[in-house]
Amino acid sequence: MSTPYICHRCVARLTRFTSKPPKHSFQFHTQTAVAPISRSQSVWVPEEQRQRLGIDDDFPTSNGANRPRPPPVANTQKAQYNARAKVYPRWDGQLIKFVPRRRPLGIDGLPVEGSRDMKRKVLGSFGDYKVIYGDLKAFYGLSHQETRHTIVQLGRLLWGRDALEEAAMRLDLYHDWKSNFKGLLKDLKSPTEESVDFGTSSDERILKDMWQRLDQQKRESLWPQMILSILRTNPGTLPSFLQSTFQSSWCPSYILEDSLYILFQSFGEKNISHTKQQQLLELVMFLLENSPPRYMCLEQMIIQKLVSWLSTAQVLELYEALKTVEHPLHWNTLLHFASRFAQDAVYKVEAAQILHSLRSSRGFDINSPAAASVCTTLLNLKAEDRVPSDEAAPDELFKMLLDAGFHPNLLGLSALMRNFCVRGRVEVAWNIFNLLIQRGIQPDVQVFSILLSGAKHALDIESLQRIVNVINASNSWSPYLVNDLLGFIYQSNEFHNKSGKLSRTHRKRNCEVAWRLMVQIYTKFFRLTPLQKLTLYPLENLLVTDAKKQLPTHLSQVNRSTATLAPLPDRLLMRPDSTTLTLMFKAHLRSMRNPRPLKVYYHHFINLLRKGDRTVVNLVKDRGNMIYNIFLRDFLQFNATVKDGLQIVREAILATHRQSNTNAHQPPPPSVHTYTILMSGLRNSRHPQGVITALNTMIKEGITPNITTWNVVIGTLLKENYVWEAVKVMQHLEQVGLQANDRTVQEITSISYPKRKRVASLVEKLGEKRFDIKDQRALAESLLRIWKKKPSQISMRQARNINRQHGGEDGKSVGEQLLKASSSEQITGTTASF
Repeated sequence: MSTPYICHRCVARLTRFTSKPPKHSFQFHTQTAVAPISRSQSVWVPEEQRQRLGIDDDFPTSNGANRPRPPPVANTQKAQYNARAKVYPRWDGQLIKFVPRRRPLGIDGLPVEGSRDMKRKVLGSFGDYKVIYGDLKAFYGLSHQETRHTIVQLGRLLWGRDALEEAAMRLDLYHDWKSNFKGLLKDLKSPTEESVDFGTSSDERILKDMWQRLDQQKRESLWPQMILSILRTNPGTLPSFLQSTFQSSWCPSYILEDSLYILFQSFGEKNISHTKQQQLLELVMFLLENSPPRYMCLEQMIIQKLVSWLSTAQVLELYEALKTVEHPLHWNTLLHFASRFAQDAVYKVEAAQILHSLRSSRGFDINSPAAASVCTTLLNLKAEDRVPSDEAAPDELFKMLLDAGFHPNLLGLSALMRNFCVRGRVEVAWNIFNLLIQRGIQPDVQVFSILLSGAKHALDIESLQRIVNVINASNSWSPYLVNDLLGFIYQSNEFHNKSGKLSRTHRKRNCEVAWRLMVQIYTKFFRLTPLQKLTLYPLENLLVTDAKKQLPTHLSQVNRSTATLAPLPDRLLMRPDSTTLTLMFKAHLRSMRNPRPLKVYYHHFINLLRKGDRTVVNLVKDRGNMIYNIFLRDFLQFNATVKDGLQIVREAILATHRQSNTNAHQPPPPSVHTYTILMSGLRNSRHPQGVITALNTMIKEGITPNITTWNVVIGTLLKENYVWEAVKVMQHLEQVGLQANDRTVQEITSISYPKRKRVASLVEKLGEKRFDIKDQRALAESLLRIWKKKPSQISMRQARNINRQHGGEDGKSVGEQLLKASSSEQITGTTASF
């Protein structure tokens, strides 16, 4: 046989085979071309070669006849390969989450009568252990949560164990442990605080030394048995044993998890000591720090108990440790972490990050009631907290929540903005407002009222200008918004008059300008008739402004901010409510320079009330004794009308003691604010005995003084050099639970340095003796007895104070001065006749 010719194409095909010979017969294409075709057998030649060799479509047969060619096998295989290539495209580099499909194994109906049946069902479920949930729960006697945790343990125990023998051996050990665990749960008893002993560091060192002397195989076999023995006898020694013997390389994780579950479950819902809580935390932190990632999965109950026990800083430490070991956390548990972090201003960023990470968790809805409550807590601040900056700023946190899918309603946002406006952080409220506009949420009148009220409380002229422009653009003026605008003018003027050392004439001039400006704004939105009833001259005279007259600085800024306000048409003018009329009437009375107009206006008001004027009657009905308090405060400004103010209070007290109070013109019963105004006015008029007399009267009438009332008393006593009595009042505030405020501190710091030093020493001395001064009536009567002492019982310093108070005359003794003071018709005697 001659050697065939081999072309370059055939050589290339031969190089594709290595040392293994080709599975099918190999033939060179040159051999096909030169070899003669035998007539005794049919030869099928591919179409490509036939075309190249010039062979006809039909092949000659052995009898000389032509027959159809065989089917193109090679082309059929190629078509099938192309079809498969279309069904299975090339991998694009993206990992798709594997979702196991349940296989119809037919194991659901198999009974479980022993461990062999349970083992067969576990192995037959092929990793989908949820199908045997009922069998696990009934066979091991577990609760719902314990069964779910068992399913998680089986998944980590048998995951990736392809060898059936290895999986069966692991399952046998797990079954033995779970059988003992079932007995431990039945015999579980809550240990007493005395029986729980967590061991000492010396015990741990001794145990660790003894444990290390054992060989590895002995330790692995003894470790589960010793844990069972400890849990049956004294679970309190388990932390010491675990910290001495634990090694993650050979210790089964399910034994560790169930042991911790029994240890925490043994305490139940009882409150254990702080020391025990810290030792349990140390145990959990030790196990987490010495475990590889995804080694251990604690019960959610354990984590929730630790979160409730620990401080916020320790909760953050626990959370970081769980994240380090990639511990699986349910979204409900993460929500507990976020709730704890949201309550502390220092850790609000961590809470926002948790909420932001939960947005992709299955089953979690950030707009659910529980999550929305955490969001509200996150955005709120306590009264003593400072508003943080940078990432922890409330507007930044709010933006992060919006990115996480939070859909706040206007009610919650209104409460949030009001929270910051009350604290004086109007700029934070404006940042939230801007985010609302960016998100397409349309603000309502309530939001405008909050921002305007915040500008009023903070006296922020820039915020006022901004909110006025927004309200004008939306044409949303309402009585509430106009009232806030008028209140801004009134409070701004009051603050300016109190902050500067201005004379009474200067202060009254500012009040007149503020009253004129308020009337000009009032007439743009409200009907003039109701307010005109309360005044005695035409209000149209105030609508003309003298351009040459320069306004005060604080009022000129307000005038520029409100100059663009367009008046409403007459048919659209609103009817003023009682709040509007009270505010305007208060500003009008404040602008009066002498007491005579005050008396005239009071009689005019009483006459309208007796005539049954609808506006005045509704005003008294809606606002209570606020109108009378306004008259009382203004009467006490002048010495000539102090008696008129006392007469108002006396009539109110007498009205309360009448059996029937049917007359509409009679004043309402005095409130704690009425007495506080009275005492403050008597103090400013230098009538200290009247202050204490008013205090006794209000207590006898059943009215409890507030911290503002006691501040007036403390300031009066300190000014009259009754330091010991003032300190007794301070201790009374502490015993009854009233918290001192800034005004209390101001009353103490305004006295001289020797007095402050004496106050400090007396406070320390009185704190050591701890007198019982809770009875406020006995305290008030003891203060009143200061002015009822006999002349021999009064020191020279007190006598000089009394002489100075009553304008002592030369040549008269102290006793004669006291006799005159006690029998005079001055104000102190008048207040005593309450």
